[in-house]
Amino acid sequence: MDLVMFDYDGVIVDSYEQDYKDFIQLCRAHGLEINSKDEYDRLLDDNCYKVMKEYYGLDEGAIDAILKDWEKVSENYVNMPIFKGMQDAVKKIAEKHTVIVITSNISTLVSTVLRNNGITEFEDILGADADKSKIKKIRKAMEIYPFDTAYYIGDTTGDVIEAREAGAKTIAVTWGYHSAERLKRTEPDYLVNTPEELTALLCNLSAPRD
Repeated sequence: MDLVMFDYDGVIVDSYEQDYKDFIQLCRAHGLEINSKDEYDRLLDDNCYKVMKEYYGLDEGAIDAILKDWEKVSENYVNMPIFKGMQDAVKKIAEKHTVIVITSNISTLVSTVLRNNGITEFEDILGADADKSKIKKIRKAMEIYPFDTAYYIGDTTGDVIEAREAGAKTIAVTWGYHSAERLKRTEPDYLVNTPEELTALLCNLSAPRD
C-alpha cells in the first residue's frame, strides 16, 4: 500500500472552461489582467499564488482577497462534472492504496462535489484554505501517512514541479488543464492519457485495449 494524492480540478472534475471564465474576472477585479487562455495556463506553470506574487507583483493582501472571493464564486460549482471513468478509477485505486485530495481549490466545495457524485473513498482533503502551497500540503500528507512511496497525480506543470520538490513521485494526466506536450517539459515520472491507464499504473493491472 502507498499514498496516492489526487489533484482535483483537471484530474477529477472537468472545470477548465468555468474556472478560466470566473477566475480571470476575479483577478481583473483585483488588478491582475489575464487576457487569454495562454496567460491563464501560464499561471499554472508553477503554484498559481506564487506566480501571482513573483511574476505579476500582487501582494499577499490582494491574493488573499482573490481567494476569499473565490470561495463565494465556488458555491456555484457544486454541479461540476466528473471526468468519465474517474469515479471508477478512484474506487479501484482506493482498494489498493490510501487516497487523499490535495488542491488549490476550497476543501468544503471539493468535499461536496465528491459526495454528490458518490465518491467517498478519500481519507482527507487539503485545499487552499489549509495552505496555498501544495509543497507544504504534500509534505504534511506524507508525514501523516508515512508509506514507502507517495504519488501525486496532477494535470499542470506546476503540479509536477511542486510534487517533485515535496518528494513525491509525479503522475501527470493529459485530460486536464495542460497539454501532454506542455507536461512533458517538466519530465513527470509517469504520463497517462486516460483514467483507465491511471488505474492500471497504480493497481498493477494491464491497461485496456481499444
